[in-house]
Parts: sequence; structure tokens; C-alpha cells
Amino acid sequence: MTPSNGIRTVPRVVILNNEIFPYRVQLFHELQAQGTIDWSVLFSTERSQERQWMIDRSILDFPYRILPGFCIQWPKPNYSEKRFIYFNPTLLFELIRLRPDVVIGYEFSVPALTGLLYTRLFGKRYIVWTDCTTHTDRNLSRGQRWTRAVIIPRARAYIGTTRASLRLLASMGAQPDRVLEAPQMHSAIRFGELVASARPAQKNPAPVLLYTGALSERKGLDFLLDSFFQVADRHPTVRLRLVGDGPLRSRLEEKARRSNAAARIDFMGFVEFDSIHREYAQADIFLLPTLEDAFGVVIVEALSGGVPVICSKYAGAADYLVDGENAFIVDPHDTAMMADRIQQLLSDSNLRTTFARRGKDLALLFDAPAVARIFETAIQLALRK
Repeated sequence: MTPSNGIRTVPRVVILNNEIFPYRVQLFHELQAQGTIDWSVLFSTERSQERQWMIDRSILDFPYRILPGFCIQWPKPNYSEKRFIYFNPTLLFELIRLRPDVVIGYEFSVPALTGLLYTRLFGKRYIVWTDCTTHTDRNLSRGQRWTRAVIIPRARAYIGTTRASLRLLASMGAQPDRVLEAPQMHSAIRFGELVASARPAQKNPAPVLLYTGALSERKGLDFLLDSFFQVADRHPTVRLRLVGDGPLRSRLEEKARRSNAAARIDFMGFVEFDSIHREYAQADIFLLPTLEDAFGVVIVEALSGGVPVICSKYAGAADYLVDGENAFIVDPHDTAMMADRIQQLLSDSNLRTTFARRGKDLALLFDAPAVARIFETAIQLALRK
């Protein structure tokens, strides 16, 4: 904001984000609502090719622009998935037009490098915002290592979405007193209210295990099915709902058909973000068996909705859970262990209630207003001489 005398009264900040994630919209809304910073968000694309959600632009009540550009796909180590590399040729010119005092760049991408270049050319400040962990970064390419080596020493502040991200930043030379923890946010309180309002008055006698997310190799769903087969032998009414779609679906469906529990495994397909709370409302236990997730925002959804959680140790969100206290943390490769934890929760209603209650308390850490305040602190830290 610049009054008639030409002196800007609040800092101008641009956030560079790769695509419009529905769960981040509330964060950007909160940042705009504070009124203490002049915010804009520049997106590399509206939605990547691997996403199916539809974005209602009427809810984007903050200044933003989706930049023209293109994307190349590159093989991802360890999995058959691709990673997406975005190029936005007009980004530097857009930054020069907006003249931000601070640029917040998400991850270590080509747009992030462009944002850093702008700050170096015009004497402005740059902030790193990352989900990355030592596990997700265990097989970096030479180019990925180079971008980190260029960006991290030149940033004035750092925002990590998990404690594992903070440890990674510290190991790569980030100044410890300038690293802030801003957990991967969600509209946690509101989401919990939606789940509660959708929960049926009459409890279904058949317990439901729920997974939501992509049906891809990285998510560990083969191991989840193996665990469910073991549980199904002992619990003849238990059901498994797989909500989502992806390249592994046909293989998983075939594996389910070959089992004795085929009739109790429901492949629900993709469900839009504004309806997903209804799935949590039907669930008795939520499972994330991922082999690699920088965070795993579905864990926040389950916690907010009061659904007991079994989470893979390879999800960044596991850093916030205490095994046996507010959730179970498992190694998804150990299918017997995962099956045992499922059976413990199925057979102990008091434990389910305890996990649900403590999970809802924990979810408050991830609510958008609390995370927005951390972003504002990072801005002030970066601007400090």
C-alpha cells in the first residue's frame, strides 16, 4: 500500500507457489485479512497434471495471478512417478512490476531461483519456504543440489513446514536463529465442524478404515492392502475405503479381487475437496501408509475430524504425533505391525476416543490463523537489518 506521498506504509510481499492447493487458500486468505502486509501470490499453474481437483476461483479472495508458462516432467528416483519442473518466462518481469520488498519462494525450483534473482538485482529480501526433509531429499540430482546451494545461503529467513524440514535446513547451512516452523496448514477448526455435521447419528456397525489420497506407488498402498487382509481374517465386518485415483488403481483393484476380502474393499475414486469431509465422517480409523511424504496434509484432516490416526513414519506429519499417545506411528513395510495397530484400535473403543480427542487438540497447531502469524514473523525477521 502506497499513500499519496509515495511512501509505502506496509511491506509488499510476493509468494511464489507452484499450483493452487485447496488447503493453502485459507492461509493466503488469512494473510490478506491481517492487513499488516501487502500480499500477492503468483502461481506457476492452476493445477498440475497429476491433480484432479477443480478450483472455484470465486473463493480466491486475495491478490493472485496464474502466470503463463510450461512444465516438463522428469523421472522421480525410487518411484515410477514424475516430478514437475515449471518455467514461467514472464515471472521476473512480473516481480519488477509488483516491486515487492520480500519474495517468499516455495521449494527450490526454477521460479524460486527467479525470485532470488529479483531480490539480488534490486536489493530486496528472500525467504525460503519448504516441505523438504532428509528423507524426501535423499536422492537429489546434481541440479537439485545446486539450486539448494545457491538459494539457502542467500535467504534472509526460512520457513519449514515440519520439524524434519527445520532439521534439513539447518544441515544445509540455514542460520538457526532465522529458521521458523510454520506447520502445513489447514482450516482445521472449520474442517472439524464440517466432519461433525456430516457424521451420521446412528453409528454404522461395520467399522470403516479410510485412506484418502493418490493411488500411486509412493503412497504404500500395496502394504496397506496386505495389512487389511490380515485384519479382515479376524474382523469379518471391517471395511476399507480407498478414496482417490491414480496410476496404481487397476493393479490394486486386481490385488483386491484375488483376496478373500474383495467384497469389503471400496474403491471410491476421486472426491472433490469440498466434499471430502463426508468421507472422514464415516471413518473409524484413518491410515496413511506412505513411503514418502514431505508432510501428508490428510493427517491434519483426520485429526481435525476426530478420526483416530495410524501414520507412516515416512510422513513429515509423523513428527507431530506421539506413538501410542495420540496416534500410532508405523513402518508401512511391516504389514504385521500395521495390522496389529489396526486391530488394537478396532478392539478398544476407549483408545479410539482418546486418540480422537487428543488429535483434535493437536490439529489446532495447523489452523490457518496460527500459521499466518508465523509468516508475518518471518517477514519482519527478513526485513530486520
